[in-house]
Order: sequence, then C-alpha cells, then structure tokens
Amino acid sequence: MLRLYRYVAPGLIALILGFRLGTLLLIRPAPVLDEPTHLKVAQQFGPGLPSLAQLRDYPSATGPFFYLLFGNLGALLRYNLTLLRLAVFFLSVGSIFLYGRIVKRLLPGQYPMSAVALLATAPYFGALAGVFMTEHLALLLGLSALLCFLRFRDYRRPSDAVLTLLFATLSIYTRVYYAFLPAALCVTDVVGSRASSIVQRSSLSDRCASLAPHPSSLIPSSLWLLPIVAFVPLALLWRGLTPPAYQSVYHAGFQLKNSSSVLVWTGILFLPWAWLKLRLWRLLALLAVPIALLAPLPGLGVTRTFLSLLPHPVAVAFVCVFGSVGLLWLFRLVSLAANREIQVAAIGALLLAAGLLVSGPQVYERYLLPGIPLMLICAMPGARPGLALAWAGLFQFPLALAHILHLVA
Repeated sequence: MLRLYRYVAPGLIALILGFRLGTLLLIRPAPVLDEPTHLKVAQQFGPGLPSLAQLRDYPSATGPFFYLLFGNLGALLRYNLTLLRLAVFFLSVGSIFLYGRIVKRLLPGQYPMSAVALLATAPYFGALAGVFMTEHLALLLGLSALLCFLRFRDYRRPSDAVLTLLFATLSIYTRVYYAFLPAALCVTDVVGSRASSIVQRSSLSDRCASLAPHPSSLIPSSLWLLPIVAFVPLALLWRGLTPPAYQSVYHAGFQLKNSSSVLVWTGILFLPWAWLKLRLWRLLALLAVPIALLAPLPGLGVTRTFLSLLPHPVAVAFVCVFGSVGLLWLFRLVSLAANREIQVAAIGALLLAAGLLVSGPQVYERYLLPGIPLMLICAMPGARPGLALAWAGLFQFPLALAHILHLVA
C-alpha cells in the first residue's frame, strides 16, 4: 500500500503545479486581486535601492522587501506580468522543496510526501502560486528560517543561527505579521531549555526552582527576537505597522470577526484530524458556536464568498460546525506544544492564530497560509497517509482547481 502512496502524492503535487503553470503560460489573465498595486509599486521602487522618502510612504500595506526584490528583478524582466508570475510560481516550488526537508527532519520515520501533497493542494497555496503577490515570497523566507533554526538546534552551527535571523527578518519585511515566527522560535527555545533543565534535576526542590527560566538560558533564546527588533526602525518611520496611507485599515486591535475567521478557516482545513482521539472535555469546542453566531461571516476570501451564496441559516450552521472543529484543532495544538519534535510547529501555529485575532479590521483568508504547513506538521499526516492523500485528492485538489479557475476566468 505504501508503494501506491509513493505514486499518488507526487502525482497530486505534479498535477496541481502543472495545472497552475499551464494557466500561466497559456491563459495569461489580466491582473487579479492586488496585482495592479504590487506591479505599480514595484515599478516605483525600480532598480537599485529605495530612498528614505520612498520607504516612508508608498501605496501598499506590504513590507518593502517584496518591492526591493521585484523592483530590481522586474526591471530585468521589463515588468512583464507573466514573467513576474512565473517568478512567484518558482518561489512556491522552492517552498514545497523546503517543506519536504522540514517534515523529514521533524517527523523521521513517517512518509513525508503526504504532508507535502496536502500543502501543495491547499487552495490558497496553489492559487497564489501564479499571482504576483507577496504570500509566496514571505512563505519561502519563513520556511527557510524554520529549516535553518532546526539545523541550528541539531548541530549548533553559528552560520545556521545567522541565516535563521536573516530569513526571519526578511519575512517580516515582506509581511509584517510574520513576526509570529521569531516569537515562536524564542518561545520554543525557552520551553525546550526549561524542559531539559527539569529533566536533568532530581530533587523536588530543584524542580520547583527550575520553573523560573535561568537567566543564562534566556540570553541566547532572546536572540531569536532580533528580527522583530530589526523591524522597529521601519515601524518608527511609518509610525505604525504599515505605510501611513493604509493605517486606517491595517492596525492592531481585537476584532470578534477575526476569531470566527480563524476558527472557521482552520476547521475546514483540518476536519479529518481534529476529530481523532476524541475526549469528553473536547465538547468545550462548542464554545465556538456563540462566536460564530455573533460573527457569522469570516474575513475576506473564498470561504466568505461561498457562505454568502447560501441561505443565511445554512451559512450560520456551516460557520458553527467548522468553527467548533477549528477550536477543537487549536486545543489539539495546545496539547502538542509539549511534544519536543513538533513543538516549534505547534507554538508557531498558535502564535499566528493569536496574531490574526488582534490584526485589526481587515484580515484575509490567505493570511492563514503560513499556518497551514505548521499545522500539517502537527497533524502528522505521514502516520495515516491514506487519510491524508484522500483528503488532498478528493477535497483539496478540486477546491484548488476551482480557486485557480476563478482567478484566471
């Protein structure tokens, strides 16, 4: 049976990437989503380095690294939209390669391609793989930082630590909400150091004393927060988290609809795994129902579009069900945060979810994209490759195709 899986998973990956590449080369649709804005700002940045005045304000909510990169690359490509989309497509291929290496390192002995197939067929991963937007550059940088962090944890090479900090900084300078990543690395390091210290101590008094992290362990752990510190000068320049023109839309602050959004989006993606190993206390997931009733439509994205087509009672029922599943899965992540092998993935996913809760009035479904690979690690799909590949092939793959066709129509 495993031999069959070895063909199905690469086949699904090849099909979705081949279909996406075909739409880029053969259909070449007009600019979609935020492409006109990104193309305009990339041209304004142009080749070379931007001036301080240019960094202070520009008509986008995205960090400047995307425009610095594609301002220079775009000049070489004459800002041809098809070629820029192809560049983003190859960034997505790079993310798949990196993710495969991360899964092999965190889940040895499991079949990694099932997790990779789930990521590749995730609707927003496949659809945005051919759109000139920031998501795939930020994801590639985030996965690069995570892989380097894991390598540093295993081998303690300073070069891996430096690369971790560099990639994490660039990911924040691409999408600000990637600040969750260095925070997750820091928390993981602190928790891991504390756990190791507790295991090494034998007496009860020593164990009680070790509940407070030792200063010597906090000093190196705090280094992982340097990417957030590196963003502070730009935040001071903007006097906010985005360029001034967008601060009325994108600013920190709790929104009830963000809670509903995160729960519903998570529940849809992780429906097959959230219900495994049910316990009576997990009925607490029904706490998502009043949240769903108060904010029945999630943030902007395909899910919101689909729900808006349904009769209101049916849409609310869907939100309640998927919201409860999403909360159940977040409970599962809390329990997995104690598992050293996948600790960084669980903590990272939880911090991303928490960050989206306080991301102000405008949260898009695609913002959950960096959480998908992290949560998939926690799902350990290689332990049940049949379930993973069935979900990838029968649910995610058709949904991804529909999403892509919607963009190129």
